[in-house]
Amino acid sequence: MTLSRAEIELILPEVDAVAGRGVVQRVLEFDPHTRILQLREPGNTHYLCLCTQPQVTRIHFIRHRSQQPPTPTAFTMQLRRWLQGALFERVTQLQGDRIVRMDFRAVDPAWEPDEEELAAEDSPVRAPRVAVALVVELTGRHPNWYLLDAKDMIIGQASRQSLGERVLQPGSAYQPPQAPQNSDYGQKVRWGLEELDPGEFERSAKVEEHYGTQVSAQNFETIHRALSSRLRKRLKQLDRRVGHIEGDLERAESSDEFRRRGELLQSAWGKVERGDKSVRVVDFYDESMAEVEIALDPSWSLEQNIEYNFHEYRRLKDARAQIEDRLLESMELRDAVADALQKLDEAAEAFGTADEPRTLAQLSPNARDAFIRERAAQEKDQVEALEAFETELIAAGTLKPKRTRQQQSGRDKPARVPYRKFRSFHGHVIMVGRGASDNDTLSTSIARGRDMWFHARDWAGSHVLLRMDQRKEELKNEDLLDAATLAAWFSKGKNDTLIDVTYTRAKYIRKPKGFPPGRVTVADASTIGLSLEQERLKRLMDSEE
Repeated sequence: MTLSRAEIELILPEVDAVAGRGVVQRVLEFDPHTRILQLREPGNTHYLCLCTQPQVTRIHFIRHRSQQPPTPTAFTMQLRRWLQGALFERVTQLQGDRIVRMDFRAVDPAWEPDEEELAAEDSPVRAPRVAVALVVELTGRHPNWYLLDAKDMIIGQASRQSLGERVLQPGSAYQPPQAPQNSDYGQKVRWGLEELDPGEFERSAKVEEHYGTQVSAQNFETIHRALSSRLRKRLKQLDRRVGHIEGDLERAESSDEFRRRGELLQSAWGKVERGDKSVRVVDFYDESMAEVEIALDPSWSLEQNIEYNFHEYRRLKDARAQIEDRLLESMELRDAVADALQKLDEAAEAFGTADEPRTLAQLSPNARDAFIRERAAQEKDQVEALEAFETELIAAGTLKPKRTRQQQSGRDKPARVPYRKFRSFHGHVIMVGRGASDNDTLSTSIARGRDMWFHARDWAGSHVLLRMDQRKEELKNEDLLDAATLAAWFSKGKNDTLIDVTYTRAKYIRKPKGFPPGRVTVADASTIGLSLEQERLKRLMDSEE
């Protein structure tokens, strides 16, 4: 529950006691919703916590500053430019509501001394101080932060949301929200704050103790929910992967059937003509020596049909060991994710459990406060343990790292990867260009000469690269079909019944000067015609990294 209007009114005298003497040494950030002003007055340092996290919005002093994230938000950086070194003048509660205004005298970050002042030798140049204010709306559902200049024009704000129908943005005048109509609204006072001495910061200490447990519980729930969602998504992904690999293994286990067909077809010489769709031969593997019918590819000769069956036998036999290794690795990873989910659920059940006295309300104030402090410390440890558990899962490869957005303006963004990455039947990397200029980068800068290059013939589409790990490595049929399938799918011709795909070694790709983005010349190329197989395409799309 957020602090009420009455509770904020009781806290502000403690804050006002530092006004007129305190200087902002640092602006610290705990998270995007929580910032701490480190105020220094002669002989003392105070840490003023301002939190706009929904359901726990509050203002109070805390005993110790919190650990900061490595990358603060842009608004925090703006507060640091304006407020660090500023004199804290006063604090007011606007409209008697949950809106706190803090006024400062600060140096404008854009100020530069005049050349004549710099040339003067009689006195040092002093930067003029200007009025600036920080308004924090501690309203539960739509809290926000506003930095105002001397004319109450908005310099910056933490987010674009605002309470009510106000349209507030940098450059416009700040307008507080409409005051509550009910005069009794927000008059609730908890924890006996009105009986405590504001001069000793006892009210802030009481608020800190009671919010410690609530904030820890909310932080634990947030981390637990996000981590559980990521683990369940990962488990579902691994279930699909295991299913696809089991299908690959089932096909690989049929290798003996291809060898059997090839050997039986060797007895069909003189019985087959080009165009035949099947042939009947004696099955010498059967004790009864009965005849069996073997399907043929009518576009091939008998010799080509025999060679195809033996080729498939060798390919599947060679692939079986690799498929079994992939299956075992994926199953072990799936079991690790399932085990992590179970541990996560056990941590949720254990969170906050302590031997709470049945007569907590009957304990003395000192004993009750001691128990609350002990509970808060325990729950803080449990939150930190959950964060450490997440780090361990990422380090072990059980969980993929979170994708984070750049929060700080002007900061260098990580290099954009110009391709999407998939895995072939035998585990080779397949890279698919994201666009025309990315195709150029992939084909001319990233490709190695021995890699295989693919592109849908006569259609605009992505350049596709199949990584070949060894210089003389043989291109396997399943890997070829996988890369060609992606080249067909990421092209304008993907809806055609039959799509021709050109492929060659990457060393035969050239980008002549003056050619438009994505246009290259191809030499020593071959072409394969294929129809998209939904099962193969689904396996490839699920393999994206």
